[in-house]
Amino acid sequence: MLRTYVRYNLTRRRLQDTATVILNNRKAGGKMSPPSNASAPKVHEVAVKGFDSEPVAYESSRPSYPEDAVDCLEEHLGLRSGESAVLDLGAGSGKFTRLLASKNYHLTAVEPSPSMRATFADILPNVPILDGTAFAIPLESASQDAVIVAQAFHWFAQIETLREIHRVLKPGGRLGLVWNLEDRAAKKWVASLRDVYEMYEMGTPQYRLGLWKKVWQTAEAEELFSKLEDAHFEHETLCTEDLVWGRVCSKSYVACQSDEVKARLREQVLAILKSADDLERDPSGLIKYPYKTDVYWCTKKS
Repeated sequence: MLRTYVRYNLTRRRLQDTATVILNNRKAGGKMSPPSNASAPKVHEVAVKGFDSEPVAYESSRPSYPEDAVDCLEEHLGLRSGESAVLDLGAGSGKFTRLLASKNYHLTAVEPSPSMRATFADILPNVPILDGTAFAIPLESASQDAVIVAQAFHWFAQIETLREIHRVLKPGGRLGLVWNLEDRAAKKWVASLRDVYEMYEMGTPQYRLGLWKKVWQTAEAEELFSKLEDAHFEHETLCTEDLVWGRVCSKSYVACQSDEVKARLREQVLAILKSADDLERDPSGLIKYPYKTDVYWCTKKS
């Protein structure tokens, strides 16, 4: 079962203190990342357009993360209730953030999409969420015990990102990466479903392609962080046909498509669900949707 969501009630003073530290540090020209410029890496245009246009679909359709995967990440990141400063980088609507919210960590989120930040603020009003990117994190150097990137690192898997994460981590701080992925090996219908929507990826840097691992093979990455370790979990989520379609729509590269393309794709998705001979349902008729959750972690080197 997935972890029950419990809203994290930070005090107003903690929120004010967080904002004050950030503002004062900017004014003082302190240990912040340098101002962005024309040569700085930019957020991928498909991510910008897709996620900013479909925050509701993302929030309502995307699955959460299994409890054992969350526990694994917390353990290997060495998180301590009431003590650890944790950054959720590329937080989106807060799908992963809310799973940490009951633990009394000192949480901060960073997200470049205005509509995603607005959705996040509605759901987690007491967790600070800042406008920023993985290339320019608006936090002090050596301020975070851990940085977590859920369902997003593949969009900015560049050495500039690792430098920034290294900068904001405290000595010995840790980085955690986590992804949910529809498990095509578990059911034929899932493989068929992925085949019809993944054809619209348009060359975007998707997690499944593994291109995000290349940055970890560079000499500089090896100087910045220890070797990535990993763990993998299988689980199921329950959903309706409409929710399956909503998850397809929440893919950034699908959200970018025309209404005509989406209508045609929807027909394909529903046809697959209707004809699948290995699709299983629970007693109430909900579809059992198999997923894999992949977790990675490493430690900052001095």
